Amino acid sequence: MTPHELWTALPQEARERVDAFVVRRMRMHAVKEMREAGLVPRPGLYDCADLAVVRTEILADRLVPLPAQDVDTLAGKAAALPEPPTALELEWDGDSWGWILLLGAVLPGPPGCPRPLARWQQTDWTEPLATARALADRLGVPLRGPGDDGPPYAGAE
Repeated sequence: MTPHELWTALPQEARERVDAFVVRRMRMHAVKEMREAGLVPRPGLYDCADLAVVRTEILADRLVPLPAQDVDTLAGKAAALPEPPTALELEWDGDSWGWILLLGAVLPGPPGCPRPLARWQQTDWTEPLATARALADRLGVPLRGPGDDGPPYAGAE
């Protein structure tokens, strides 16, 4: 099913909810809304994901701005944590729309999941990696995780 066919098949109320999710950058919620809109047969996951991309492009001028992720802003987020971080950790993650670089703060105490500070989804990783290094330097903590090579398997796409 093409994005246009799926869009025209959706009830008006579902279209409005899909667009509301897309504008708030909640594409997976938009996909869920499409799949649960009562269409028979139920639209496929990839068809819904493709339509979410199309709607994101159409509504680009209305998207909620991404949060600031500069060193000063992230240092403020780190300062608001219950304890100062002992390290920062970078991790690659992939989703239906590409690679994501996650930056988390490791807190003292028993090992657990790092507290999220930032996430970047793009193709030029120079600025996010430089921001993470500068933040680690400012906080005086080590930066762990991947180097400057980009996401794993990125060349295999």
